[in-house]
Amino acid sequence: MSSIQQPITGETCIPNISTQERRKRLTFGAATFVIALIILGVLMATGVSPWWRIILLPLFMGATTGYFQWNDKTCIALARRGTYNLNDEEKKMEDPAVLAKVREQARRVQLKALLAAIPLTLIALVLPILR
Repeated sequence: MSSIQQPITGETCIPNISTQERRKRLTFGAATFVIALIILGVLMATGVSPWWRIILLPLFMGATTGYFQWNDKTCIALARRGTYNLNDEEKKMEDPAVLAKVREQARRVQLKALLAAIPLTLIALVLPILR
């Protein structure tokens, strides 16, 4: 029985992306996080107002979204379209219960990403100016 056909119970995760697709999301998340840290360093070094660091929120959100999509084996965009990609081919989810579960997982990924990005941004806001 493939993972997409498993019975839905409690905290069962129904992956909608393959290992290769998960790796892409983790790489994107890591790269976005590094970019955010570089921008933070530049903002700190140039002595601009710490409030400029609020622009890091979307970057931290992208980074944490990539991480949680990898961790939870759930692509938000595929869930929104009602599809999955387990074998390098996007296919439509036929079972409404499976689709509902995957969309619930995607909402949880988005919430966790936001709840992780906010404190990262707040930490960036309170770091001292390096000048």
